Amino acid sequence: MTVVSAFITYYNDQHRKQTTELVILTYQVIQASTTLFSHIKDMETGQRGYIVTGDSVFLESYFQAELDIEPQLVSLRGLVSDNPRQLWVVNQHLVPILHQKRKEMDRSLLLFGHHGRDSASLFIATKIGKAHMDSIRFWVNDLVDHENKLLETRNQHLENIYFFNDVVRFGSFGLIGVTSLIALLTLQKKQKENELLFVELQKLNEGLELKVKERTKQLEEEKHHVEHLNNNLHQNLEEVKSLHEGLQEANQSLVRANDEKNDFLGIATHDLKAPIAGISALVQVMKMEGTLDPKRLNYLDHISESCERMQRLISDLLDLNRIERGTSSISVEPVIISKLLGRIHTQFHPIAAKKNILLKIENNIDEDLIITDPDALLQILDNLISNAIKFSFPGKEVKVKAGGEGKWIRFEVSDQGQGLYKEELLKLYGKFHKLSARPTAGESSSGLGLSIVKELVQLLHGEITATSKIGEGTTFTVSLPK
Repeated sequence: MTVVSAFITYYNDQHRKQTTELVILTYQVIQASTTLFSHIKDMETGQRGYIVTGDSVFLESYFQAELDIEPQLVSLRGLVSDNPRQLWVVNQHLVPILHQKRKEMDRSLLLFGHHGRDSASLFIATKIGKAHMDSIRFWVNDLVDHENKLLETRNQHLENIYFFNDVVRFGSFGLIGVTSLIALLTLQKKQKENELLFVELQKLNEGLELKVKERTKQLEEEKHHVEHLNNNLHQNLEEVKSLHEGLQEANQSLVRANDEKNDFLGIATHDLKAPIAGISALVQVMKMEGTLDPKRLNYLDHISESCERMQRLISDLLDLNRIERGTSSISVEPVIISKLLGRIHTQFHPIAAKKNILLKIENNIDEDLIITDPDALLQILDNLISNAIKFSFPGKEVKVKAGGEGKWIRFEVSDQGQGLYKEELLKLYGKFHKLSARPTAGESSSGLGLSIVKELVQLLHGEITATSKIGEGTTFTVSLPK
């Protein structure tokens, strides 16, 4: 029964894996379709932005999206190659309309270049582009709707497989339990027969009754003790085996969940960059028109600031995602400390001066050279110094000090800000942790900066420590090998 159950379970697991792969393929087709439509929208946004403003910056997103369309189309064809219906939609409808849409946008740019903005605007006003875009949107939605139906069917199939697996597993355990119970009852019946036989033997051996009785009692006690030990050992082994299997399954689930989380985070943050950049560009276009009153210009400034905060958050998420997945490469080269500190002073002095904060930089290193990754080191110091300025009150001082000792170079970033409690120092480097200190001028804080700093320091084989006193400030010390 165990072998049959294992065989059925193995067969269903293989079938489940195939169905799971189909579900993943369905998600990939939906993602590829929406990404392709996003590229077309980016091209149209760049085209219209360029014709309206004449600013060639819009052409960068236009040509970048145009370059991304063909690889995305090839990817979509590959994903639906085993589905004749979807492949027919892509080849017979989506691809021709895409080519027509791209020709229409290229023609509008040519008209703009040869005859000026009015001709290009009149061409756009014919609404040919809108008709093409509506057709593209229709067929992309058709692809996605069909894939969603397939996804629903495949998910239902997965649920049926899981249910059948559970039925087989519990049925097998039930049969094994019944068989074990019958065996136990048989053993008990046999034991009673042996006891009756033993009584008859006692009557035939009256002369040896006392010795036999004592010896039998000892043997029975030893037998029950051994059986009890064997039963306990068997139960313990089963419990350990079950616990081990459960831990393995839980570990595999955690690994899969972490991989899926990283993949989703990388895709989501990457796909958010283009819409945010488009919003920011449109805000700049609206500002350049010069027809808005001060109130609406103020609204546009708030929108622009929100876009910048979102772009910083996306950048932090992408950096952290690359580090956690191990795709962030370290390239070491000689770095001159004095030049690095000069660059930091140039970058942060205006920011500190804007908050009336004094930025001091001290270079106490005899050997003005370190072999490390300059971009990673600059990003570490950038996060620490910007945090020191962000959490300091006007009229205070932020100090950056570089010093060497033995085989190590240490960078200290100190502020005279609000300080942190001792228990908060234990969770400084966690993601999205909000501490008691708050930015003093309403600046935004994603809660990822120190987590990225910690990961980068470890990649550079260094260490980071922090000391703080409430009301006196905080000092971060980064130690890196020379």
